Amino acid sequence: MKNIFLLSLFITSFIKSQVPGTQDMSFGNNGTTEFTVSSSPFKGFHGKSMILLPNNDFLVGGVSNWGCSATSYYTGIISKFNQNGILDTTYNQNGIFDNSGVVDAMKPSNDGNYFIIDQSSRLVKMNAAGTHISSWGINGYVSMPTDYFIRDWVETSSNEVIITAVKKNFDNKYYSAMFKYNQNGTLVTTFGTNGIIDFATSPNWLFTNVNIDNDGNLLFTGKKRTSPVYDDANIVVFKTDINGTPIANFGTNGIFTITSYNSYYNNNTFTFITPDNGLVISTGGSSRYLIVKVLPGAALDTTFSNGYKFGSNVVNPINTFFIDNSFYVFGEFNATNFIVGKLNSNGNADTTYNTNGYVTVSRLPGLHNATKAMRQGNKLIIAETMDNFYCAQSNWKLVMRRFDFKTPSLLSTHESNTIKDFNIYPNPADNEVFLEGLDKNIELITIDGKKMEAKVKRKDEKLIVDVSHLPKGTYIIKGKNNDGKIVTEKFIKK
Repeated sequence: MKNIFLLSLFITSFIKSQVPGTQDMSFGNNGTTEFTVSSSPFKGFHGKSMILLPNNDFLVGGVSNWGCSATSYYTGIISKFNQNGILDTTYNQNGIFDNSGVVDAMKPSNDGNYFIIDQSSRLVKMNAAGTHISSWGINGYVSMPTDYFIRDWVETSSNEVIITAVKKNFDNKYYSAMFKYNQNGTLVTTFGTNGIIDFATSPNWLFTNVNIDNDGNLLFTGKKRTSPVYDDANIVVFKTDINGTPIANFGTNGIFTITSYNSYYNNNTFTFITPDNGLVISTGGSSRYLIVKVLPGAALDTTFSNGYKFGSNVVNPINTFFIDNSFYVFGEFNATNFIVGKLNSNGNADTTYNTNGYVTVSRLPGLHNATKAMRQGNKLIIAETMDNFYCAQSNWKLVMRRFDFKTPSLLSTHESNTIKDFNIYPNPADNEVFLEGLDKNIELITIDGKKMEAKVKRKDEKLIVDVSHLPKGTYIIKGKNNDGKIVTEKFIKK
């Protein structure tokens, strides 16, 4: 009994030490990492993207500026930090990969490498060291047609890549198009018309997100502008099969337009496929945060807060995370604070989270803006950039901090409460999932706790798990990481 009491006391103390909104002072230098590319001559850095590596180190991509000298110029930069926010000087050249183009976004690829958007219009494939994968496109690059900028991309289980891109034409209107490439970066001509779905006749349809649902269909999410003067827009969802053929019974010819309220045309938008095959859209609308759930049959889910929810506390989401069937939203709150809000699976504020459903995080003093927020286990790394002052020595300084945002469950004390340090992909999966950072003795468990047969083989540093025999649904991988700690992660079988 005494041991149980002591264990309970330890767990309670541990959880109290991870109160949401608490800054982690073990990160960086006394809780903060400040980063510029160099100090003499000064070279600023504006962070535009972040990506977590399998061992919880992370990359930050963006752009730097030399200043106002005769030789000043902008250049893309990728920098690497260890999991506690210290620059990894063993990476490339003293922790910095000086790339030719601005790094706008980064995602892992199915084969353990990485895709980045370079100069807004090129999708580049590289490994974690910054070496381009020459088998992708031309010398590691796939370039968009003239004037098209990439907004989002997704990789299929067969390593094909679907891209949604936008251009702004001479008439000052936006036009969208979707592209499909095979694993070598060549257009798949059976997709749409010669590899492209073109919205050239539909001005101001701005498709910014693409997802693959649990049935293997494509869902493109965007905005349709409703006013030539104001920034009002309707949310639109375009659904096709994997070959780009519209799903005829989804809305009108594959397009579902949500007209019951206005959203902002250019606000950040985040989309998620839920286990029940619904699409959740997180965006800004009418000066408030807006979250919407669309059913597979092109209707709003009335069990999800009547289909949509306006969050009065969030002005604009900077990032949204879908974890354990709940939504955590990091966004703007007011002039001095950011906010992390939690919504349950029905779209309502979870009042068990800090008693009111949200916590606030202080902004840095001075002219800073949050550029990105990245999940690292139960923690959130926030990257803020000092505003650019042309010709000034203070231009573009990146400042990062780490906060607790998700309190570990008392029911999960047998699992590791440290940062997750293994990688699982693709997720959702068709026939196989790849694991990095686990030993071979894993368990495959249904969401209700039933153990399933796990056929596992090792290739190089990865485990390959055969999931082809599993029914569609959500499952849990459980195993030991390289430090011998028990860790778990969910994945979806299509």
